[in-house]
Amino acid sequence: MTKAGYSDEMTPKERIAAVLAGKPFDRIPCSINPSYQAAQLIGVKHWEYYFSAEKIVEVQLASRRIFGVEAVLTGPGLHGIAEAAGSTVVYPQGENSPYISEFAIQEQGGLDRLVIPDPWTQGRLPLHLAALQILMERLGAEVPVTTNVAGPFTVAANIRGTEPFLRDLYQNAEFAHRLLQYALASTLAYVRAAAKIGVTVSIADPTASTSLISPQHFFEFSFPYLSELISNIKRLTDCAPALHICGNTKKIWLHMANTGAGILSLDDTIDLAEAKVAVGKSTALLGNIKPTATMFLGKPADVMREAKECLGKAYDNPKGYILALGCGLPMKAPVENVHALFQAAREFGRYPIDPGRLN
Repeated sequence: MTKAGYSDEMTPKERIAAVLAGKPFDRIPCSINPSYQAAQLIGVKHWEYYFSAEKIVEVQLASRRIFGVEAVLTGPGLHGIAEAAGSTVVYPQGENSPYISEFAIQEQGGLDRLVIPDPWTQGRLPLHLAALQILMERLGAEVPVTTNVAGPFTVAANIRGTEPFLRDLYQNAEFAHRLLQYALASTLAYVRAAAKIGVTVSIADPTASTSLISPQHFFEFSFPYLSELISNIKRLTDCAPALHICGNTKKIWLHMANTGAGILSLDDTIDLAEAKVAVGKSTALLGNIKPTATMFLGKPADVMREAKECLGKAYDNPKGYILALGCGLPMKAPVENVHALFQAAREFGRYPIDPGRLN
């Protein structure tokens, strides 16, 4: 029984497996991880779990208990692999997100001095692996335990600096490819360690957005390394990862699907109905409620309304659909809005779905 008062016939693990396999399931899954909100409710400062596996576990368990989340996760995220490689990450004791203050490579020759980070000893990678082990022991039988990593293009940018790296694409493509190979190898070292624990993997590659690079550059500099990463993840975990790239990804939808990703997470600038026609026969879709306008600034009624709109557009996607946000959940999104999203999935996403209730 969930906090919202709805009884689910399937466990989250059973549900998502059924959705992705094209088998019958009880309702549309809802993918959102309200770590900051859960931490607030149990009296944990969000920056405390940046440095403690125990706090990570405590907050993830609270997310499951309070909100009924359908997956728990932790991982290097956007900065962790670059940090382990030598970039300096600042973790503010406030409501700001972590950021990189110094990049590992200041000049191209710096790449030759880098080594592949050991995921059990370098940076904050050991914290995530330790937390994943505990979460698997506590919840793994019923709830997917996921680790989130950055795509190789984003890792490379966080090692070199985004602006210098984007210049490298034009001025020294050979170096850019060498850096991307290093980023891929470093990410795979972590993925191999995480896979031994039995978790699934999700990928975010925001710097590979066509808001920053052309579709041609995406195909040349991002696609090959994403594809290799995803191929290895599938081999190691027996599960195709979700892939998120920020912005209007319409021009690269086919490339994203062709990486082998099992789920495409789409920004709220995307029309789910259009994406369903374009790539719905080859991949599941995830999204795409507005994180700021709706989840942060809106009311529960706004969340319910937009959730119904998303469900109406994509519940019948041939390869499956997962209700979620278009990007990350804002730190200060109201708790009641988080509850409303899960309520929408349980109330309006239950099969057989009546399209008339979604209008």
